[in-house]
This record gives sequence, structure tokens and C-alpha cells, in this order.
Amino acid sequence: MTMRIAAVQFHIDHKNKESNWDRVEEYMAKASDFKVDLIVFPEYFIGGPGKRSVIKGGTERCQALARKYNMDLVPGTIIEMDREDGNLYNCSYYIDKSGKILLEYRKFHLWHPERSYLSHGQKGFNTAVNRFGLIIGMCVCWDIAFPEVFRYLTQEKKAQLVITPAYWSMEDCGELGLKHDLQSEVKLLNNLCMTRAFESEICMVFCNGAAESAVSRPQPFGNLAGRTQITVPFKGPIAHCDHAKEEMIVAEVNVKQLTDDAEKVYQIRKDWREGRVFGGAKKEEVETIIP
Repeated sequence: MTMRIAAVQFHIDHKNKESNWDRVEEYMAKASDFKVDLIVFPEYFIGGPGKRSVIKGGTERCQALARKYNMDLVPGTIIEMDREDGNLYNCSYYIDKSGKILLEYRKFHLWHPERSYLSHGQKGFNTAVNRFGLIIGMCVCWDIAFPEVFRYLTQEKKAQLVITPAYWSMEDCGELGLKHDLQSEVKLLNNLCMTRAFESEICMVFCNGAAESAVSRPQPFGNLAGRTQITVPFKGPIAHCDHAKEEMIVAEVNVKQLTDDAEKVYQIRKDWREGRVFGGAKKEEVETIIP
């Protein structure tokens, strides 16, 4: 069974949050015309980052949009304040078409500037089964730099599709990186997405923000790098924004077929389970962790 997935490389207007909500709804209406099953938006899709970006009632509003347009929704991330500890977290949700939250994730690997006002998520990396019977995992932006995240999601949580909203800029490599190559972050993003899909035998939706649009304004943390893509084993990117402009991409993905075939060929998950990976646990140790 295939799943039609849309990812919106969305330009975020940090000065006018309500206009972002309006344009999110416009894209969902457009995606509905394409009979999209799941739509994904970037990190900080309504505005941010920063303490002033806490959104009250944002999750409920997203649930209502999922119901209205009858499609699953990963609305990028929303900064929320925890009622118990008072800390701010960068939160992402997988919401099904009925408005039910199937999966919640709080960003663990914070980018360096975020650490001054956000707290590391402590709820771990989890998965959920969606209406297509697929095991969904989520991570956010800088999380993809760490293969351990994907190893955990695939080995212990059995993920088949990993969704990654991001807010990644061209200047993230700093002056030192730009001195070597102005396209450093583009190369990093494209290679990370390809590598994670192949080495983890998963399908991946990476959704970054856009740097340019009709309402373009200066962006916090620099010029966004774009390169939103849907990347799968064997094929690589099957839909790809090879630029930083605003665009919605759509792809028909047979997630189960691709991930099953990848494991039959490469048997990476099997080798991990059997303790055949250098530096990994021995077989008897693995069996106590992964039944």
C-alpha cells in the first residue's frame, strides 16, 4: 500500500504568526486536492525561535486542521511551556486525520543557540503505528546528525518512516565552514538524508524552512538552506527541493515495500540484532535489549 506524502518548504513570517496559520491552511487545502495522506511542515512553522514564541492552543488548532482537511499532519514544531517544570520545549506531533495525537516528541539535540532558552526533551524517541499500519518515528533538525538516534528508532522501536522537521540555515557551519565552501550546509543536509535512509533502511521526510518568498523578511539564525526532500532506500530523493524557495513537494511512497526490500538486501537490522556489527553489543547482550 502506498502513502501520498507532502512536505512544504514553508517561508515563516516571524512578525505575523497569524499569516502563517492562514498559509498553512492554504497549503493543506491544496494538498487535499492532491489527495495527500500526510502533510509535513518545518520546525518553528508558526514563528520562533525564542522565548516569545510560546504558542498557546497551537496543538489544538493543528488537530482541528487535520480533521478539517481529513489528512495526517506533522505541523513542524511548536514551542510549549511544561506546566510542571516551567521549562520551554520544542515539541513536534504526529496528528492523524481524526485529530488524534499518535506521537509526541520533544527535541533532544538542541542547536547551540537554542540551549540558552530551550530545555532538552526528556521523553525519548518513540514510535507509533499510523492508519496505514506503518511504524512512524520523529526527530527534529540537528537530531539527524547523530546516527545513534536512527539506530535506536529502527533497532528498538522498529521505525519504517522517520519524519524530520527542521530550521537549518546556510550559516550553521559558521565563518570557518563558509571559508571552505559556501555550500557546506547544502552538502551536509543532502548527504545526511541519503545516509540515514540507506544505513537505517528507512524512508525519510526532511522538511526545512524556505529562505525566499513574496513576504520574505530577515530570518533568525541566518538564511534557511531549504533542501526539503523525501528520501528512500535504493532510490535516494524521490521528491526534492534543490533550492531554498517556498515549494510543496508530493510523493507516492510504498514505505513497507521499500524498507522490507532494503532489509532483505542489506540485512543491517539483522546484523545489529545478531551482534555482528563492530563496536555493537554481542548477540547475548542484544537479545536482552531487543527481543
